[in-house]
Amino acid sequence: MTQEQKEINNKLKAELFSSDEAVVLKALDSIGEDGDREMVAPVLELLAHTSSEAVKDVVLGQLSELKIGDMEGLFIEKIQLEEFQPYHQQLVSCMWSSGMNPTDDLHVFSKLAVDGDYMTALEVLTLLENMEGPFDNESLMDAFQDVSEFVEEAEEGDAKIDLIKSIYDILYAFKEA
Repeated sequence: MTQEQKEINNKLKAELFSSDEAVVLKALDSIGEDGDREMVAPVLELLAHTSSEAVKDVVLGQLSELKIGDMEGLFIEKIQLEEFQPYHQQLVSCMWSSGMNPTDDLHVFSKLAVDGDYMTALEVLTLLENMEGPFDNESLMDAFQDVSEFVEEAEEGDAKIDLIKSIYDILYAFKEA
């Protein structure tokens, strides 16, 4: 990265956390969907810390159109933080729509599905349906155990049971592959 690009990124990072919503939105527009890798983490942080619904909408739109490779690790790191809990569904959806393939972290998604709400489980199912191996065996076994326990312990009428059973089937297919 050139010195000029570093200066631009530093300016944009400062603008992202401005108290003026118009400045934040302008910075997001400057970053754009093809922004550089260094700007993804600050944009994710903005999602967790802004109170502006307009800013959240723009951030989620940009993240869902992200075309920067190898960002799975950053998303996995953030999605496990408490401050991102309200955004699990949206972040999993962004990962799917951006074509991410987090094959080493199946256990993270199984936990999101069993611990989260119905829509989060649905997004996890969608992400898993579109994943391609090879898969990390330990993570796969942990994920399989999470969903197996949920299926065994779920109460009749649990709205997520069918989704979790579908996740179970996908993980089983991964295991057999």
